[in-house]
Amino acid sequence: MAEVVVIGGANVDIKGRASGSFVGATSNPGDVTVAVGGVGRNIAENLARLGVTAALATVLGDDANGRLVREACEAAHVDLSLTLTGPAATGSYLAILDGRGELISAVNDMRGVAWLQAGHLRAMADRLLAADMVVADCNIDVACLEWLCAFTAEHDRRLVIEPVSVPKAKKLLAFRRTKPVFAITPNRQQLETLTREGDVHSAIGKLHAMGFENIVAHLGGKGAIASSAEGMFDIPAFPVDDIADVTGAGDAAVAGLVYGLTSGFDLAASARFGQAAAAIKLQSHSSVASRLDRDSLLRLAEPT
Repeated sequence: MAEVVVIGGANVDIKGRASGSFVGATSNPGDVTVAVGGVGRNIAENLARLGVTAALATVLGDDANGRLVREACEAAHVDLSLTLTGPAATGSYLAILDGRGELISAVNDMRGVAWLQAGHLRAMADRLLAADMVVADCNIDVACLEWLCAFTAEHDRRLVIEPVSVPKAKKLLAFRRTKPVFAITPNRQQLETLTREGDVHSAIGKLHAMGFENIVAHLGGKGAIASSAEGMFDIPAFPVDDIADVTGAGDAAVAGLVYGLTSGFDLAASARFGQAAAAIKLQSHSSVASRLDRDSLLRLAEPT
């Protein structure tokens, strides 16, 4: 069984979904839910549901939200032996969704994970070297990202970077990569931010030149583009008739991609698994779909 170490954010999601069309600058009737989330944590749980051994390296506070996150991870069989208890509160994510489940806006307080330092990662070096793959999200600070890029390149280990958001993607512009990073998974906005290029295909070319060997650009309802030395491939999205909630769909796509890569599939086939995982997630109101497992993924992703 493959083992993946995921380094990144874990938090509690507070999501408000309007009952109908969202009206700005006023109160909207709807539903408010509270659940565990965080990009790194969501990726780790999705991987565990797909049968991958997933260890999460993050920082939680010594508080009620931290205990809630720990309980959810343990129930999902996510290994927390690399998770640290820090001095700040556990992270939180506040999202507003419209009546179709699409994101209107969000605020993410992830200051607690900034306590994670490169020295902590050095102490995990043996686990990182033993893992089949390392996944990092850009909730961690620049020094950690720079250290991980250098460490995994030096030791010929596969690192996948998930940019998280436009502001956090900019951390990758703060340092240069002397050796290529295995893969990165930006969405359209993050891709444009990193390259200052509006055309997706041109932006992907620039991102390769910036030191990323494999690129899977997530394009929402239009699917994804997988680009490597073998070429550039369009990966269609799987149709979803009724979107319950978009929160966590990108995290599911990353997990599906990593599942495929650690199972021996090429980048394009793995990106197809990512799109299948995202489609399953979009039908769930939770940040991670409870019905996601290896069988459901394979049934959906199997070519017709």
